[in-house]
Amino acid sequence: MCRCRCGVAAKGGVGVTVLKTKDLFYTYGAGMPFAHAALKGVSVAFEAGSLTAVIGHTGSGKSTLAQHLNGLLKPESGEILLDGKNIWDDPKKIRDVRFKVGMVFQYPEYQLFEDTVEKDIAFGPRNMGLSEEEIAVRVKEAAAAVGLADALLQKSPFDLSGGEKRRAAIAGVLAMRPQVLVFDEPTAGLDPVGREQMLTQIEQYRKTHDATVLLISHSMEDVARLADRVLVLKDGEVAMYDTAPAVFARADELEAMGLTVPSVARVFAALRRRGVDVPADVYTVEKACAVLCDLFEKQGVATC
Repeated sequence: MCRCRCGVAAKGGVGVTVLKTKDLFYTYGAGMPFAHAALKGVSVAFEAGSLTAVIGHTGSGKSTLAQHLNGLLKPESGEILLDGKNIWDDPKKIRDVRFKVGMVFQYPEYQLFEDTVEKDIAFGPRNMGLSEEEIAVRVKEAAAAVGLADALLQKSPFDLSGGEKRRAAIAGVLAMRPQVLVFDEPTAGLDPVGREQMLTQIEQYRKTHDATVLLISHSMEDVARLADRVLVLKDGEVAMYDTAPAVFARADELEAMGLTVPSVARVFAALRRRGVDVPADVYTVEKACAVLCDLFEKQGVATC
């Protein structure tokens, strides 16, 4: 029997679509000599409660797509559908969309501006027109979700450490309780402990609120560990969009695009090239453990 932590259930599955794009096009500087087509007919659907990782080279369209999902950018053509409705049907209500689709930018701590952390977290809920009692509840809930102590709420956000500032900024988005959360490199610049804490908090929030999460990341290990599905963008187009196992099974194609793959996937690709009969969809330590234990047992090697 294998004694390692393996046997992890497969992620993914068929669910209800909460957000989707249809034939989305966007060009920066349209009509100008240096116009750049950032999105070229992107059509993707995101299931309620899922965590989708978005990967691709710089300039592939990741952040441009993210900013379309809550109406920060308006498409040149195509549609963004939230709960089946085009978010641009009534431009006057686009602010309501931003309450439902929360956007956390890279280095969100630069968005802090209020006198106290509490006021900063309360800014979104207050703009939603909620009662002061409800706002207070949401501030405490959001602060707890990101690990901010109550004692920090009355401090100036500019007196916080770098990690605390990021938590405060993310709490301000969580306090609106959005259906969809879009994170653009949320762990950029954090040390390993801070990165682990941030990813754990994102996953806990998703499970607690059944939220849909889109995570733009360059860390393939983070993507492999968390994602149900992986969207790969290349030059503004969808290169791949499938479950994490199916995407990482195409490691050679990803590397041909200049993208890294999880270290475990690289090791198993090397084993296959040497003639070892191992599957192509191994990309996490847990799955590698299970596969190797089975392989050793078949060969009569009692190491697991």
